[in-house]
Amino acid sequence: MSIDLTPLPNFADVRSILRDALPALRPAEEISVTAAAERDMRVNVGGQWQAFRRDVTPYMVEPADMTASRAYKVVAFAGPSQSGKTKMLETALAYTIGSDPARVALFQMSRDKAREYELDKLAPMLRNSPNLAARKATGRGADTQFQKLFSGGTHLTLDWPTITKLSSSTIRLVLGTDFDHFGDSVDGEGDPLTLMRARTRTFMSRGMVVVESSPGAPIRDENWRAQTLHDSPPVAYGILAVYPQGTRGRWYWPCPHECGEEFEPTLARLRYPDSADPVEAGEAAQMMCPGCGALFEHTLKTELNGAGRWLHETQDGKRAVPLGDAEMRRSDVLSYWLNGAAAAFSTWAELVTQERAAIRHFELTGDEGQLQAAYNTGQGIPYLPRAAGTDSEISLQGLRDKAQDTKTPKGVAPSWARYITVSVDTQGNRWDVGVIAWGEGGLHQPIDRFDVHQPPADAPNAGDRTVRPFDVPEDWAALAEIEDMCWPVEGGEYALKAKAIAVDMQGGGGSVPNAYAFYRGRKRVGAGQRWFLTRGIGRTTRPDRVWFEAPERARGGRKVATDLKILNMATNPLKDAVSASLRVREVGQNVCLIPGWVEEAHLLELTAERRTVKGWEKRAGMVRNEAFDHLVQARALHIQIRAERINWTQPPEWAVGGPQNAFAVGEGAKPDEANEGASTQSQQQAAPASDGWIRQRGKWI
Repeated sequence: MSIDLTPLPNFADVRSILRDALPALRPAEEISVTAAAERDMRVNVGGQWQAFRRDVTPYMVEPADMTASRAYKVVAFAGPSQSGKTKMLETALAYTIGSDPARVALFQMSRDKAREYELDKLAPMLRNSPNLAARKATGRGADTQFQKLFSGGTHLTLDWPTITKLSSSTIRLVLGTDFDHFGDSVDGEGDPLTLMRARTRTFMSRGMVVVESSPGAPIRDENWRAQTLHDSPPVAYGILAVYPQGTRGRWYWPCPHECGEEFEPTLARLRYPDSADPVEAGEAAQMMCPGCGALFEHTLKTELNGAGRWLHETQDGKRAVPLGDAEMRRSDVLSYWLNGAAAAFSTWAELVTQERAAIRHFELTGDEGQLQAAYNTGQGIPYLPRAAGTDSEISLQGLRDKAQDTKTPKGVAPSWARYITVSVDTQGNRWDVGVIAWGEGGLHQPIDRFDVHQPPADAPNAGDRTVRPFDVPEDWAALAEIEDMCWPVEGGEYALKAKAIAVDMQGGGGSVPNAYAFYRGRKRVGAGQRWFLTRGIGRTTRPDRVWFEAPERARGGRKVATDLKILNMATNPLKDAVSASLRVREVGQNVCLIPGWVEEAHLLELTAERRTVKGWEKRAGMVRNEAFDHLVQARALHIQIRAERINWTQPPEWAVGGPQNAFAVGEGAKPDEANEGASTQSQQQAAPASDGWIRQRGKWI
């Protein structure tokens, strides 16, 4: 029998074991969170690692220090992006590592964001902070992407909101960043704050939850009005759903002029000229004191932040008092809300320019995405869509009044028309077709409306029924004739074919595979570039209004067809834009004109939906909304063909005015892509208007 003569490892030195264990037995150090951060934490300033300084963001001192409070269970901070919110969480973490070891969980919105945060921010901060780096434990599993151990007993995990991670674990300090992205429920098991608080319950007064976010959740009541001094609009979830539960703190400055009155600095108190140039308006912005009306420059912001303080609501909601005042609102939640006007890392010029540019973008395109970002992340306030509220609703009488202004007959494009889009709504027994003419700057108008209900002659039992798009694939060939239809332009001796045709592929039965087969057929004859299959998506996190891509399965994201693409439509922002274009009476950018020939029933269809804070919904009792859907599809096509970006001094050939337009038919019209694939017979049917054209379902003979 062989004997293993390998020497045994040395016995551990009991003194070193005790030395490493003693910090875990030490009571919490008597030092504030921000003082501990100034001692231990380094921050990246322009590529240089420097000691943390509380005077850079004075408004974060009180919230950060209160993360170690035993009088409160939650600290909630609402504010704009780049205001130092995440640094508050990092100061709480640095304090825990160096002064009061504990189990800590830092929640990001997703696994990918947790990984990104560790790689780009947390790991570099720990590595470049000598006092914190010295406490990092060594050994297997002590320093991984999602877990870090420190001497003294601090155990940090980087997590994301799932019910698995928010169940069972006992955690003394729970941190949550970008809280509004956690949603209203975690895997259907409850709201995230309640689940986070449950993790700290075992630690009683020592347990703490800290959450921060820019407001992003939708407002639930478009008619809300503040009832108390620091009231906030009701939202469905997120940081401003937590804020009203707490002490409702706001940041106040003293007036730098003689009155000395304290007031909350907000973007609404900025004064600047109503300049057409957003940059000029931003550079001229000044803050007005509501007490004496005096104006002062942005150069005083740093000084005023240094003199500022948090004031919280009193019990009756009528006054604001500092933390600790006997009359302060009673709650175990300390809540703070900072307006972007006081944020250290943004200027008034930037914020005003951002908002003014977003308003201009909205006026040009009808897209409210930039406006929402300017409010949520720039100013730190929730956004109410412009189409929400009774003052912004489309009224039947308003549409009647608007229709009196336009005399163009049905089936004729106005003289200003540059291109035409066709919208096809798929129903169980017909296709409802709307035709829209577009001019410069997004000016547009419905010019035709008809049904396609007769099956093609070679479809099964064609003579005995109407079309059945959900059931009979052959019936879809009836749509092909739209390619050859043309609409005369008022005052001209030419007509225009459609530049783009959108077909709703959603419906019952086999409408989707039938639509795919139809589209493939149009591609085979060389007409596929004019056809778009559309799909409306109500709630989406994508910032795009439209996106053109191959269809995917509902789960797994696997492409189910690679030889075609679907025009996906984010219906809420598109309907917001359509609503805005319908409400405006003056001819101009993106305005939708209503011709006098439109029937009352079709006007009613334009009012069939209303904007709520959750999105667009059918009004009670309304059944048909095809006219509204036609305009939504038309706006999606308008965006997809890049018509919003046309330089009207040098328009593309399909947007040229007159018979030289690439889609023009008639005397003087040049043959081009519009006529490719059209039958010789249909081209011969085109004739000068002076010969007396007779309209037949969009064709002319």
